[in-house]
Amino acid sequence: MASSARSQESSLPSGWAFHRIPCTSVDIIDELSMLRGAFDEDGFICLSSVFDTVTVNRLREAATTNFDECFRRLHECGHTNFPQYCQEQDGRHEYALKVGIKAGFREIVMRSPGRFEMPYGCNKSPFADDDIVRNKDLLQVVCALLSDDKNIRHQDSADDSFYLCNASIVTATPGSANQGWHADGGHINLQSHEPCHCFNVFIPLVDVSLPLGPTELRPGSHKITRNLAPMMLAAKARGTLRKPVMPLLRAGDALIFDYRVLHRGRANITKESDRPILVMTFAKSGFKDRLNFPSKSIDDR
Repeated sequence: MASSARSQESSLPSGWAFHRIPCTSVDIIDELSMLRGAFDEDGFICLSSVFDTVTVNRLREAATTNFDECFRRLHECGHTNFPQYCQEQDGRHEYALKVGIKAGFREIVMRSPGRFEMPYGCNKSPFADDDIVRNKDLLQVVCALLSDDKNIRHQDSADDSFYLCNASIVTATPGSANQGWHADGGHINLQSHEPCHCFNVFIPLVDVSLPLGPTELRPGSHKITRNLAPMMLAAKARGTLRKPVMPLLRAGDALIFDYRVLHRGRANITKESDRPILVMTFAKSGFKDRLNFPSKSIDDR
């Protein structure tokens, strides 16, 4: 399996090297080790064609249905003033929810204006189907990236050393602005850098063009976010601070990134197109993410 950028004839430039997901072969250990090395160095990797077109279409249709249903439920339960995610007010978007965890629910949070993360419905089919959450090829990569042993072995996809700790849909709606730079979680050890304990798998359900707003990342930044300000200044002074990149993924590709890496969603400047992404968060057993969603539910009164 060779690391390769997108073909010159591609309608979408990549912005980063893409790898093919390893398949069963005599070289799979070497392939997984190469992916682990790239992930440890950069804080993220890109995989091409993780899910096929039929699967992506099924997920996208369900995501759209769940998004609309979630906002109807919010309205029916008295949490919002109207039954859709936004309405036009004097030529501007008025969103049903306010930004942030405190204003959100276990089922949905608006991360920034017009950008929603929605676990609602992701515990059911098709998102909870075995070919999604127990996808053998993808779990081989998950095992390799979260392994405590850098001498990667062919691991059983039923390995209990990691688990799926969250599944959600992130939808950047038309007009959503650039997010601020952030990391999704902190470091386990603030004194020294340790291997990844948690990461996101982003799988876009549409081809991501520049107008739709790709995810922008700063390579290697997972190594400095445990003490960001002074470590970033030191990296600048040494000339080791790397420039941000924006991988442009096709529907069904995957961006896998360390919870600690600096990233942001770019603006969706289109007028009518959503940018839905399936997010699967995997973590080492024993780690609990208590920061990214509130405990309050839509059903709470």
